[in-house]
Amino acid sequence: MSNITTDDTQIGTKLGLNGKQIEVAQILADPSETRTIKAICEDIELPRRTFYNWVGKKEFVEFVNSLIDKYTDAELAGVWGALARKARTGDTHAMKLFFELKGKYKEVKEINHNIDNLTDEDREQRIKELMNKVSDQ
Repeated sequence: MSNITTDDTQIGTKLGLNGKQIEVAQILADPSETRTIKAICEDIELPRRTFYNWVGKKEFVEFVNSLIDKYTDAELAGVWGALARKARTGDTHAMKLFFELKGKYKEVKEINHNIDNLTDEDREQRIKELMNKVSDQ
């Protein structure tokens, strides 16, 4: 991941974050980061208690999430290309995901349910429940 930009620093500062918090946020947002929280804290000489206090603050979490969004958006084209290449090799899972993401495929599920022995009121309620269940998927 590239170094944090001036814009990122300004956003962090506007949220009330200090330089160390901005640095830690960048580390957390970096998908190539492999160190444990303990190791990160040791490496930058930050007490873990302080780290966990920061993670509990809305502004800090908001900033980390904004960095994650920024960096994942930057990877979107490459990931999309990789998925398309995988789909072209005949990988059915990649094909399915590709079409789902493009809105060209929806999994159809068959629901069998006997409502003949229900009262009209119970039947109506059960139909509503099933329709809600189907629309949630």
